[in-house]
Amino acid sequence: MNSPVYTNIHQRQVWRVVPDLIKARELLRDLVWKDLRARYRYAMMGFLWAVIEPLMFVLILWFVFSFVLSDKAALAGGGGLRRPFVVMMLCGLIFWQYLAAALNAATVSLVDGRNLVKKVHFPREVVPLAACCVPLVNLGIGFCLLVVLHLALGGGVGVATLAIPALFGIQFALVTGLALLFSCGHVLFRDVGNMVAVGLVFGFYASPVFYPLELVLGMRNAPGWLATLYQANPMAGLLTAYRTALFEQRLPEWGLLAWPACCAALTLALGLWVFRRNAPTMADHL
Repeated sequence: MNSPVYTNIHQRQVWRVVPDLIKARELLRDLVWKDLRARYRYAMMGFLWAVIEPLMFVLILWFVFSFVLSDKAALAGGGGLRRPFVVMMLCGLIFWQYLAAALNAATVSLVDGRNLVKKVHFPREVVPLAACCVPLVNLGIGFCLLVVLHLALGGGVGVATLAIPALFGIQFALVTGLALLFSCGHVLFRDVGNMVAVGLVFGFYASPVFYPLELVLGMRNAPGWLATLYQANPMAGLLTAYRTALFEQRLPEWGLLAWPACCAALTLALGLWVFRRNAPTMADHL
């Protein structure tokens, strides 16, 4: 006997996303809490793993760039700015890891939760959105570690640091839009999951995670169009803006944020439209 297919006509209406999510807020909270308990319930060290993972990654990168490639690491200050290399790396790493963890989980969330999607009446956006919310715990812990290390190594915190939540709002909108697109695409074509995994590996090195944007803009032997193409990656501007607000204690330039903000808005709008158009028939493909 076939499982019932969800065909609510309201599911195609994009303008109903906000009221639908408000009505399903308790389900969203329960899904996030369920995933957190499943991840840390039987782990002896619990949420400490959210600190250990980025810290160990930073330590191995610090070893490579401080000893193996020490000349390159010396350029991490870029433009005469004296900032500890480890802290600079951690600032890029924790925000990139959030994006990677959220997209990896959200892409397969509908397929992994097929039993819920096929049998329960609720707005389907809740599933990938919950996958985007779970890594917020790791991000919060990692950011606290970043601030502590920054202060311990002689850094300061200014008023511009208050802009970081607004910067993350742009990133969250970008991640949510991509999560809706990829999760919907993975339901229709299972190759999307593999494409996202490969794309995230490429994006890690094509984003200023463990090096500053100044190194890319200062390339002498590379053609000019290559630097322009590099800056088409919205995470390049966002990661640089995070470092500007925290390390330089000044607000990022609007020119640095204009492109990431446009990408986030367009991606979120496109993700919502594509997801809503395909939501009523997703159960058929699951």
